[in-house]
Amino acid sequence: MDLAIVIAAYNRRGGLERVAVEYARGLRDREHTVTVYAQSVARESLDEGITFVRVGGFRRWMALRAATFPIKATHALDGSHHDAILSFGSAVRRPAVVRMPGAHRSWWEFANEAWPATTVDGLRRRLNPFHRITLAWDKRVLGRGMPKAVLAAGAWAAEDIERFYPAVRGRVRALADGVNMEEFSFDEAGRARLRARWGDRPILFTLATELRRKGLGTMLEAFRRVLDEMPGALLVVGGKVPAEDVRALATQHRVLGSVRSVGFVPDDELRAAYSAADALLFPTLFDPWGLPVIEALACGTPVAVSARAGAAGSVRDGETGTVIAEPRDAVQVAAAAARALRLGPDRDAVRASIEHLAWPTIVAELERILIETTG
Repeated sequence: MDLAIVIAAYNRRGGLERVAVEYARGLRDREHTVTVYAQSVARESLDEGITFVRVGGFRRWMALRAATFPIKATHALDGSHHDAILSFGSAVRRPAVVRMPGAHRSWWEFANEAWPATTVDGLRRRLNPFHRITLAWDKRVLGRGMPKAVLAAGAWAAEDIERFYPAVRGRVRALADGVNMEEFSFDEAGRARLRARWGDRPILFTLATELRRKGLGTMLEAFRRVLDEMPGALLVVGGKVPAEDVRALATQHRVLGSVRSVGFVPDDELRAAYSAADALLFPTLFDPWGLPVIEALACGTPVAVSARAGAAGSVRDGETGTVIAEPRDAVQVAAAAARALRLGPDRDAVRASIEHLAWPTIVAELERILIETTG
């Protein structure tokens, strides 16, 4: 097949962007012709055998990009003759297979409840035009039943899309995000190197791109309780959350001496970090999937994961990790974290539990859906 993939930013730095790269590479490896239409393409993601078409428009201001990219991308596709179009989000105004992490409307409802207009965060979100623009495009594309199929990362995300957009009912599929089993595996040397730096003690690792949505405040409150049981434990916080915010919360919850903020963790260090940890702690408040969960499992590291992460469905509670029913409850987060730390698992068995999520398997299912929708 001749396939078009449409996404605003094509790189491996974010969850959805990383999925687009894996889709493109996997479909190319299955001998399809792949053309990527994107506004920005990371140099390290320029792969042989994949054609790239630059889409114009605003790049710096998120709201303007959201407003203009669907128009520019649709124009860029004019005159093309692809067998199938795979759009990440409501990025094109023509029949396509649409890949969504979840309904933005679902996130909007959650955010409005979690952060009312009386709070600074709530007011800031309501004034941010990006959300209104994204909701409008979703309504125009999904609300009119334009997609041939809609791919959601997890089961509850698929249910939300059908609930909000009845016009696409029967065309929504849950297709899990995959994991690169070659890139993520137990790294003995990396574990030894980081353990020498972090100490030989119970270690929880987390990745947080957003302070509140990822539940960092509750996490640190819960870690205070973990320390009551395991006084020598360490919480290592990686990701884009500023170190000063982590330190402020750690000070507030009286755990500063047992928390280490390491900032953004590059791809070549993630495997070592997962391997060095005794458990990954992921108490997100809202995450249609959650790539760190299955990346950690691929490294043989158990996880304590929120039930509000789609990837929680890949965890065998009490075997490969623990599931947190209510991530806003510090008592539940602490209990799940402590249980995960005590599992002492067979790393090979933990890894084997998610082998069905290897990217070649996921891309084969994607290929089947694309072929099915071209008929």
